[in-house]
Amino acid sequence: MKSILKWGGIALLYTCSSIAQVTETTETTETTEHEDGSVTETTETTTRTFEPEVEKRVVKYFDTYKTERYGLPPAVVTKISVEGIPSGWRTTRIAPGVVVTEKERPHLIVAPPELVKMLPTARAETKYYIAGSNVVAVDKSYKIVDSVHVPSIKYIVSE
Repeated sequence: MKSILKWGGIALLYTCSSIAQVTETTETTETTEHEDGSVTETTETTTRTFEPEVEKRVVKYFDTYKTERYGLPPAVVTKISVEGIPSGWRTTRIAPGVVVTEKERPHLIVAPPELVKMLPTARAETKYYIAGSNVVAVDKSYKIVDSVHVPSIKYIVSE
């Protein structure tokens, strides 16, 4: 078996404001030639919206609330139904490309305005939410465009 890995990418598709939005798309194509002469080609596309500096600012924003309930701003806590949050959303980063199901959508909490000000200017079809312990950019089809896992957000159900 012979594998060839090709990398291509487009970076800096959109830049705006002092905290620039960087949408970086990386495409990975793996071509596998089988012993019988057939060829299989697999392409994976990864898109990042949050540059590392923005991710640090998001984590720092929530650090100021780490002594509050769940590590969230008080105004957000009142909107959360902890019992229904998908368990994967509580502990790990939600991978870009995942589509939020209709059942999960009520657990997307609109990001507070002061947090949104720190984030890249969203395109019209992209919205920012808190999803478990993540801040996510979600497109109009409810696909996760990108996410930032926030370690200081902790959900404790036994209260």
